[in-house]
Amino acid sequence: MFLCAVVVLLAMFDASAADFKVILTGNTADFENAADIFPVIESYLATKPGPVLWVFNGDAFPEPMTIDQVTDWKRKANALLDRNPELHMLLNQGDREWLGSGKDGWQRVMAFEKALDHEKHARFQVFLGHGCPGPWTVSFPMLEVVVINSQWWNHPHDKPRPSSDACTIADTDNFVEELEGILDETTDKNVLLLSHFPVESLGNYGGRFSAASYFSPPLVGNALVGFRQNVGTSRDISNTNLGPFRYKLNGVLQDYGSVILASAHERNQSIMRRGNNFFINSGGIAGGAFIAHGSKAALTSSSAGFVEINYTSNGKISYQHWLVNGNQVSKKEEGQLFQSACENAGKGITNTLFQPCNPVIKPSDKMDTPRTEPTTVAAGSEYASKRFKEKWFGKHYRDSWTVPVKAPYLDMDTTFGGLVIAGKGGGRQTTSLKLIAGNGKEYVFRSVDKDPFRALAYELRGTVVSQVLKDQTSTQQPYGAMTVAPLLDKIGILHASPELFVLPKDNKLGAFKEQYGNLFGMLEERPTDKIGKAKVFAGAKDIEKSFKLFNKLYHDHDNRVDQREFARARMFDLWIGDWSKHEDNWKWAGYKTADGEVYRPIPRDRDHAFSRWDGIIPWLADREWGMPNGENFAERIHGLRSLMWQARHLDRFVGSELSKADWVNAAKEIQEAIKMQDITAAVHNMPAAIYDKDGREIERKLKARIGDLQKYAAEYYALLAKEVDVVGSNKAEYFKVMREANGQVRVNVYNVSKQNRQADTAKIYYQRVFDPSETREIRLNGLGGDDVFDVQGKSEQSILVRIISGGGDDYISDQSEVRKGGKQTLIYEKDPNPHHELGSEAREVKPTDERYYEYDRNAFKYNTYLPVALLNYNPFTGFAVHGGITFTRQRFGKPDFASKHSLGASVSVKGNYEFSYSNQFRQLWGKWDGISQVSLSRPLNYNFFFGVGNNTPKNNDLPSNYYRTQYNSFAVSAGLLRQFWKQSKIEIGASYELAEGIQRNNSYLADHPEIFGNEQLHLIFAKGILNLDFRDRAALPERGFRVQVTQQAGHVSQSKNDLASISELEIEQYLSTHRKNPLTLGLRLGGGIAKGQLPFYKLFSLGQLNDLRGFKRNRFTGESKGFLNTELRWQLTETRNTFVPLKMGVRAFYDVGRVWAKNDPGSADYWHQGYGGGFYITPFREQFAFNISAGTSKEESLLLMISIGSFFR
Repeated sequence: MFLCAVVVLLAMFDASAADFKVILTGNTADFENAADIFPVIESYLATKPGPVLWVFNGDAFPEPMTIDQVTDWKRKANALLDRNPELHMLLNQGDREWLGSGKDGWQRVMAFEKALDHEKHARFQVFLGHGCPGPWTVSFPMLEVVVINSQWWNHPHDKPRPSSDACTIADTDNFVEELEGILDETTDKNVLLLSHFPVESLGNYGGRFSAASYFSPPLVGNALVGFRQNVGTSRDISNTNLGPFRYKLNGVLQDYGSVILASAHERNQSIMRRGNNFFINSGGIAGGAFIAHGSKAALTSSSAGFVEINYTSNGKISYQHWLVNGNQVSKKEEGQLFQSACENAGKGITNTLFQPCNPVIKPSDKMDTPRTEPTTVAAGSEYASKRFKEKWFGKHYRDSWTVPVKAPYLDMDTTFGGLVIAGKGGGRQTTSLKLIAGNGKEYVFRSVDKDPFRALAYELRGTVVSQVLKDQTSTQQPYGAMTVAPLLDKIGILHASPELFVLPKDNKLGAFKEQYGNLFGMLEERPTDKIGKAKVFAGAKDIEKSFKLFNKLYHDHDNRVDQREFARARMFDLWIGDWSKHEDNWKWAGYKTADGEVYRPIPRDRDHAFSRWDGIIPWLADREWGMPNGENFAERIHGLRSLMWQARHLDRFVGSELSKADWVNAAKEIQEAIKMQDITAAVHNMPAAIYDKDGREIERKLKARIGDLQKYAAEYYALLAKEVDVVGSNKAEYFKVMREANGQVRVNVYNVSKQNRQADTAKIYYQRVFDPSETREIRLNGLGGDDVFDVQGKSEQSILVRIISGGGDDYISDQSEVRKGGKQTLIYEKDPNPHHELGSEAREVKPTDERYYEYDRNAFKYNTYLPVALLNYNPFTGFAVHGGITFTRQRFGKPDFASKHSLGASVSVKGNYEFSYSNQFRQLWGKWDGISQVSLSRPLNYNFFFGVGNNTPKNNDLPSNYYRTQYNSFAVSAGLLRQFWKQSKIEIGASYELAEGIQRNNSYLADHPEIFGNEQLHLIFAKGILNLDFRDRAALPERGFRVQVTQQAGHVSQSKNDLASISELEIEQYLSTHRKNPLTLGLRLGGGIAKGQLPFYKLFSLGQLNDLRGFKRNRFTGESKGFLNTELRWQLTETRNTFVPLKMGVRAFYDVGRVWAKNDPGSADYWHQGYGGGFYITPFREQFAFNISAGTSKEESLLLMISIGSFFR
């Protein structure tokens, strides 16, 4: 039984029925009256379709519809159901049920749900589900319907979150896990996914528009189209909120076939094949809207109508397109979606999910011939390698993987009272089977070898990345779990005890015989409570996954975790170097006590215990600035943070109450319980052949590490203690905070007395004393319930306390005093009428994002840094070494990061050097970021300078570096930056620069000392930039629009004018065909005007890198400029199953441009032209596009251009 699943048993449908139809509709709110849909349904039913499910896939109710009208609508639906016993209905939710993604959308959908619940009908399934994301399932004889609330992702305001306790699942990762579980375990049935929003669409909401839309209104239509395509309103699928949902769902579907995803957001009908699945949109029943044709879609229609899916008993799936005219319906196109596996193979896709004609392979009751003799098998002979590979990618545990070991065949007749296959197991990297034993327990058989293929993003599968990751499975000790189990016994941690077997290729495996026969793996008990109570693992009342445990902790403060046992389990992980203890690698055993339910941890999956990261590339990945998670298992721990990284959120949540003494005592308990002989015995629990290969080294490292365990415990506590979340529940708590005179802060959490809302000190749920030398911030999270926050005490210095009250009727009092350090109590309260009694120490905070009013268990981020070192060459400076480092700092309430600081330096063999520093402070002033930069260049290369004018001469007889120009520069700038609409921004600031041209011998500047800029100048400027970027991406864009306006004004010393200004405008437009290999037209035009006297290096220039390809860099310089760049790009191929995912194509360009100069009245009055072409290769992502082009013009017969990323420069 799946979580979030509603299973409807429809007894009146015979499994052998000829067919079963599903009618897909949406946007019935577009009818003048929402109830106008029912005559249309009756018209359809008059055709006698047989058993049918009518789906209202979102937007059934218009935004102004009242609760009474909804109730009346449901009564009419119920009456229609009563008259038609073969009719069933299903209601999903869309954005209009949520007030068009309005602020009170969640409250409205909850009100609708309450009203509809009063008018229930056995054959009408309503999936409003408290506004939760799902997934829910409805079972029919031939079909499993999976319902998804995609509006949950799309909604920008209040909605169910994990801590709200409204949903079993309220986050993307657990949703995906649950959906994959449904798809994995649905056997011999068709699967239909229902989501109001599509993953892909052919209508306006999907970014497809008519040609006329680009000109309506004139000069603005193309910008509006670009916005809808790539930024999006709340109804466009391009918007930021829907991005993760579409990406994740599309990724899930890549792993499955014969699935139909039905949506209804667009007011049209379409059917598109994607891989071995189909995407259907059917949302135009009340009237059609634009749809793009010619996209190789099976169906495209903008007429009023709907799509019917016909599921037949032999496995064939077809569609029928119906038109709607008033209340009447009529048939239009029809076609096949999936052909039956029972029929001869044709050109269509065979239905692989439902194959009724295939014989059912039933497992035999007994094994054919139980094998009593052990066999010899290697865990992974493919990991054998030569010296070169081991040097670069590591030797790892390749010997353990390739050495043959002895293992018995699994006797499925006698082991644990006999084993019966229960189904395929989960896991993205492990092949596994679930088994039911005669002793009443469940077991799981997992392969020793792993394959990360399914865990990779689709675009990386089959590439060198997947090959390398598969090879790096050899970092794992294949038999490490066999050493771990006996050591866990010594310290009293619940766990499974794996045993090594070969799964025989026997008929008792049934349908799994061919795939799983002779699989080498481990058998262990599967902790579950879905068995007899007396057989539950470790005698527990219930067994929970981590996300279910979190829901229970959020729900009731009487549910709690044995934190000291958890600390012991985590110190054990630290000792054995198991860096993969994320939430999914734990289960929790619940035990009933007088005070509530206590959960003990059950760690599982020891794949990454004792990981060995040798070799050059793994060594680099293991650096502190490299991969955030993972650690080489050595005698000493060098990267404590990365070792514990995957459990960083779990440790902070579950272990919030633990003190330094608790962590150190946990380590001490391990030291006292595990003796050296225990370690030796545990390592020898692995196959005998492994000890000499790798076991002896593991034993030595374990013995070395255990002696320092208390030191590591103290160090890890120091990491956890810097920021601490104290989390309540959705019941009422009393948070008592006392600021002690010595600077310490004591936090106690009690039950709230119902009589007077005072602390019920007899029931304490949390107590901890924080020291300012360890902790810089405490966050009190009330969640729901009517909580009380009481802050008292006086001190010289103290710790910052943030009160995030959450929902409920909360009361906050702060009468504390801290003499130094500013306000030390910050209050986040979204109630417009709060109950506060605040003294001088507290301040209310209004965050820039509403999400900071809610507790987010995954919010914590570590500070990071990234060093960079490069060696490059150019003809001006020769070889140069560049080095830099970027520090990223995090702080609560700041999106992405709190600040970034970048330091850089370079030096060349010709004596050039440069130093730079830049920073960005997120939301320094409201939603505006603070930015600043300092740079020193000695000298700074301006590339070329040929003089001022549109026809300046270029003498090819002069030395190649004659026109090369340099100047010394020291520059400082500061300003504000506002980022919005994904890639758009506004920037305002001011700058100062001290600059001086360098007059080298035999150079243009030396021969023209009158050029303004040769002397030392002081430049003070104010600058403003508006960049509206509606492109699909910055590099290699295919669609969209961009306009940038830049204005500078300031003063230049020794200038003839008091004020100088620089104005620039750039506009870009991209248009592409909608094909696998698109043809793209790119246009970029712009111009600029400079006023006042400016040095030559601040004037406008046109050339190879700036707006006029086919000419030397900075070939023409002037006080004004104009240009037009055009590019035609044709992608020739896109391939994933190669060394790296690649896109390759050819391109041609044609540019025109010119400059104007007042001091050159004889300047040529014509436009320069440059043209050429080349090709590009894009490995992985577009920002890495490698471009090689050749340009030509009247001056250059062939000018080679090489660039990375964008073309228009």
